[in-house]
Amino acid sequence: MPLKPYEIAILLQMYDERIIGPGGYTSLQTVRSKINWRRIASFYRVKESFDSIARRLLKKRLVSDDGKSLQVLFLDKLGVDFVVGYLDENPNVMKDLEEILRGRK
Repeated sequence: MPLKPYEIAILLQMYDERIIGPGGYTSLQTVRSKINWRRIASFYRVKESFDSIARRLLKKRLVSDDGKSLQVLFLDKLGVDFVVGYLDENPNVMKDLEEILRGRK
């Protein structure tokens, strides 16, 4: 099942904010704040909670919670590989995402 645009936006923002690997734990609330979840949800008209989307990304092994029952969240190796490949294929996507997060689109 392909990723939805808002799921891709979450992964891109996590990568941009360097929420990668288990080096330093980042709480779910901090991740939500850093990636500007409210703007993403508003732009894509997402009805689901961030927690349910995080669980889905966790099942796809794009993010990890390091066995902490979704108390922490970070991009896993597969998630980083996905983002790097996606950025290769879509070089202007970060500029578009910045416009969305600033409320210009």
